[in-house]
Amino acid sequence: MRIRQSQARRDGATAVELAVLAPFLCFMFVIAVDFARVYYYSLALEQAARNGAYFASDYPSFQTTDNSYTSIQQVVQAELQNLSPQAQVDVQYSTAVGGPYNTPTIIANGYVQVTVTWTFNSITQFPGVPNQTNLVKTCRMHVAPVVPFF
Repeated sequence: MRIRQSQARRDGATAVELAVLAPFLCFMFVIAVDFARVYYYSLALEQAARNGAYFASDYPSFQTTDNSYTSIQQVVQAELQNLSPQAQVDVQYSTAVGGPYNTPTIIANGYVQVTVTWTFNSITQFPGVPNQTNLVKTCRMHVAPVVPFF
C-alpha cells in the first residue's frame, strides 16, 4: 500500500515538471527554427553571389551564350526570387575601363567581386534575441581573359 501512494505522488510531480519546462522547450524549438532559417538564407545568398560572380567572370562570352540575363543583378535576383524584400547587390571590378552594355571591360588577371546583402527578420520577439540580422555574402572570381594566354 505504501508503494502505490508514493507512485501516485510522483505522477503529479512529473506533470508539474513538464509544465515548468514546456515554455523553455518551446523557446528552444523556436530558436532552433530561426537558426535553421538563418543558415538556409545564408546558403541561398552565398549561391546567388557565386552565380553572379561566375556570370561576370566569363565576360567575353556571357553576352552571346546566355541571352536570358543582361546584368549581374538579374542573375542574382533570379536566384533569390523568393526573398522579400529583395537583396542588395554590389559589384566591384578590379580593373575597369568603359565597355559595351554598361559593363566594364576587364583587363587580364582582373577579378570581379559580387556582394549580396539582405536583412533577415527573426520570428522570435524575446529579449536577448535580435529581431533583425544583416546577412552579407561575398564571392570573388578571376575574370576569364579575352584572349587565352599561353
